[in-house]
Amino acid sequence: MRPDQERLIAIDRLYAEHWSAQRFGLINELSEQVAATCPDLRSLSHFSNGVVDFSLRPAGVAPLPGGRAGDLEIEREGRSGAQLVLSMQQFEKTLDPLLTGALMRMVVETPTGGLYCGRVKAAQHIVGVTLDGAGVPPMDEALNALITDIRVDLLSLSEEHPGGLDKPYHRLSGGERLHFTAGRQMDEPQVARLRGIWHRFLNPVDLQYAALFANWNLVCVGDAFEDPTIGVRFLNIDPATRRRKYRDTADQLRDTIAQLRNLLQPVSREPMTRLVLDVQEGAIYFHWLPNGHNGDFVCGVTLDQHQVDNAERRMRELLTELPQPIPRPRSRRQ
Repeated sequence: MRPDQERLIAIDRLYAEHWSAQRFGLINELSEQVAATCPDLRSLSHFSNGVVDFSLRPAGVAPLPGGRAGDLEIEREGRSGAQLVLSMQQFEKTLDPLLTGALMRMVVETPTGGLYCGRVKAAQHIVGVTLDGAGVPPMDEALNALITDIRVDLLSLSEEHPGGLDKPYHRLSGGERLHFTAGRQMDEPQVARLRGIWHRFLNPVDLQYAALFANWNLVCVGDAFEDPTIGVRFLNIDPATRRRKYRDTADQLRDTIAQLRNLLQPVSREPMTRLVLDVQEGAIYFHWLPNGHNGDFVCGVTLDQHQVDNAERRMRELLTELPQPIPRPRSRRQ
């Protein structure tokens, strides 16, 4: 499953006092295989109950900054990861009312680095760090595979397909049934242009919802929730209620996203460009616009776990067609 490397990467191994290689050594073996063959990883750490168990990093690499005086090296290495696990739990609490299952995977990306937090099972997480923005996708792929191996091979649990499956990319027919709404005080030509973009990219197969925000104020939102082909996905929450919940969720996540920006500081001081919250039934994506404003972004959703990768690909295509500068409705939050 892992790509072969001509030369393995020498790694340092840091263990907490409570961690027993004799009892849990198989987790170490699988993790070391990834750390030794994925050059994009700056570190790979394992956490149970929010506490770091071990960290693996290339030999000779210094701990991440931000430790406290008197910390053991494993504690310094694991401090940011523990905060990331806590952030993931806060995100999950906010997403619970959507009834789309547990938050399995969180990916944070900047131009110069990124973070990964993946749930193996309840209270067991893998955290990855890369110091290269281009290293986020290979880190993501490697750690998704590691979590699947631990679940399936060691714990006899089912695959949850973090990151989705390699499914054929759906060709849109242009006749999708969509619900579209624009924000306040928008000019009709602006609304018409945005509506056209949303109709070209939203569909019932992969990207089923997308909302554009400017300074955290809604510019426009659309979804394919009314399409009868996905009606089975609305047995627990009807389309209108789910639509409202997603609109509210973006604002509810605002403070947690701000905390996440602070957490990124030891890894990258560049603005966050991408956040993925991958749940058991699909994913929520936040992609920030390249203008550098923290409140300008597109939030996208898929409800199909198998289409998580394809839905984000569709969302990237939508982003390339947005007008620049984006329309800005009247602010409702100063």
